[in-house]
Amino acid sequence: MDTIFLNPTTWDLDVDASGSIALSSSAYSVAQDVASQSLLWRGEAPYNTGDGIPYEQSVLGQRPAQATLAAWYQQEALRVPDVASATPVLIYDQARGVTGQIQVTLTDGTSINV
Repeated sequence: MDTIFLNPTTWDLDVDASGSIALSSSAYSVAQDVASQSLLWRGEAPYNTGDGIPYEQSVLGQRPAQATLAAWYQQEALRVPDVASATPVLIYDQARGVTGQIQVTLTDGTSINV
């Protein structure tokens, strides 16, 4: 499934060689959609207010359990079409930051890291 391509450096729209809005497809498209879904704040999507991570309610200024945060990221990744499984690998650092990736397997068997 195609999606609008977001420049990985700026996370903004880009254009293709003909000057049209660029599209991405295949595994890159799904990876981009998983990343976008993981950045969604709960309530931010007007027609799907239950989607998203409860950043404001349960993350900012708090330190949710790593398993809880991983479950939220997994749930959001599984909302993306063509995602068969998702395994978040998160690391808390000493400054209360979180880094990591989501290991995704697509319905066609392709594996990608987001």
